[in-house]
Amino acid sequence: MTFDAQQSSPTGFEVKLPGPRVAVILWPLITAFNLRNHTTCMRPDTSPTVYSRSRLGATLAAVSALAVACSATGCDGLSNPAKPGRVILIGIDGASPRIVNEMFAKGELPNLAKLAREGVSGELRSVIPMHSPRIWNTIATGMTPEQHGIVGFSYPNRIGNQQLYVSTDRKAPALWSIASAAGLRVGVINFWNTYPLEKVDGVIVSDHVLAKEIEGRNELTGSAQTKTGAVIFPEAWNEKLVQLIKDNATPVPDFEDPFAPPKILPRWVLRDELQRRFKEDGAIASMTRKIVREEKPDVTMVLLYGIDRVSHYLWGVMESPEHYTQGLIPTPETRAGGREALFAYYQYTDALVGEIIKDYGPNDLVMVVSDHGFEAEQGMLRLTGNHTTEKAIDGVIFARGRGIEPGSESKHVSVNDITPTILTWLGFPTANDMAGVSADFLPEEVRGAVTPVPSYKDLKIEYVDTKPLPSGVEDDIVEQLRALGYIDEP
Repeated sequence: MTFDAQQSSPTGFEVKLPGPRVAVILWPLITAFNLRNHTTCMRPDTSPTVYSRSRLGATLAAVSALAVACSATGCDGLSNPAKPGRVILIGIDGASPRIVNEMFAKGELPNLAKLAREGVSGELRSVIPMHSPRIWNTIATGMTPEQHGIVGFSYPNRIGNQQLYVSTDRKAPALWSIASAAGLRVGVINFWNTYPLEKVDGVIVSDHVLAKEIEGRNELTGSAQTKTGAVIFPEAWNEKLVQLIKDNATPVPDFEDPFAPPKILPRWVLRDELQRRFKEDGAIASMTRKIVREEKPDVTMVLLYGIDRVSHYLWGVMESPEHYTQGLIPTPETRAGGREALFAYYQYTDALVGEIIKDYGPNDLVMVVSDHGFEAEQGMLRLTGNHTTEKAIDGVIFARGRGIEPGSESKHVSVNDITPTILTWLGFPTANDMAGVSADFLPEEVRGAVTPVPSYKDLKIEYVDTKPLPSGVEDDIVEQLRALGYIDEP
């Protein structure tokens, strides 16, 4: 299925691609692996481990030799190949095809509609259970949850308390780790399980940065020398971003808060909670825009949580009354107000996407994805939406950039395929142990250009703190997840 943007497609641009069997831009990847060959990686409850690179290095050396041999014999495509542009992946947690389709029909999501016209759009198949950390780590690694190790939100520790999964629990390198090791600059903002911080060539803003109210959270941006662990790397970016948090900065300041009084909402909705999400998504988008403009990362990845959190409270306005008990059935007035607020939040998110991607041109890859949709479910006396069955298994995907045919449809793409697709678009090899494959909306000659490596699991990961302090917000995150029904009561 493709989303109908209700407008004609723009004129396409001519693309010249490398030859079908060689990727001449592999040299930065090979060089980076050779330079970074003896670094340790700390995992929880383990001693430092030096990861072997023999198989990966041999494979890359073979591909390098192929490139050299091909250039010597004049293989097609090696003369003036297309230079890869930058990549930005924007995650919109919980964005539903059902609402996107309805709003597209009314012309209410102009930035996503523009991406659909200029590239591909469609549904993105998720996997059950659709717990966000499972899925977003799959999106970021190309691995199944069982492979990457983040199988839920939390696990019971030795004394029975809920322990959040953290970055050191991830058993496979994320896309940003691969790109950074390849000599590319990266920007990662608010992605799941990015605390404790990795050392990368670029900037990481951990998912712990906005775990509590935005106001007064200066301590969250402290360095490793403070009483809590650092949540921004490198430390030089703390001061640059803290003011955005303090000021509730948003790149679309004229957009009206859809939950502000006296707007009518269903009586069970926690208005303050939804207003908080509005501020947080705005702050994350502002951070992203600042990092993109100042750092100009080769690969940027950002996650906006708001639609998911808002939909948990408001999805009942999308469903018929028989799904709910009397206390959770909206009146006609609150149903109308709730729909208006939910749809306005999609418009707000669309506006944030538009601001984030302003600096990206037609040679760059812009991709927007969601991890699942939504469906009716009653829980915790105030939640009316969830994502537990096949009814909610499809999210959305939009992609445009060099080599992608404008106005085409994205078919049979899953959350497993995002990292392999981006690696392929960049000219880097995928890995044989990845669960996903490169999406078929990339040209065939691009998908077949690079021989896969056996695995990226040998890639070293280095952390800012080998024994990281708590970020100071773990308990608050657990309580938020419990309120949304993700974690059982103790």
